[in-house]
Amino acid sequence: MLLFLIKNYKREFTPIEVSREFAVTNKTIINRLSILAKNGFVEPIMVKERIRSYRLSDFTKEHEKELKKSLQ
Repeated sequence: MLLFLIKNYKREFTPIEVSREFAVTNKTIINRLSILAKNGFVEPIMVKERIRSYRLSDFTKEHEKELKKSLQ
């Protein structure tokens, strides 16, 4: 999933957008994004104490080439 996000989302994205791409439930994507956020690959964007969207972390952007290589 991280490789997909690196390749397709250079901007903010919502779990709903990603769930449509993978044809899975929104909850499944939220669970996966939670794990990626805990590991520092994505950052949640808060709106009124709720996570509305995500973006790739600075670490992910800076190490994009290395991550692509190791994930392929």
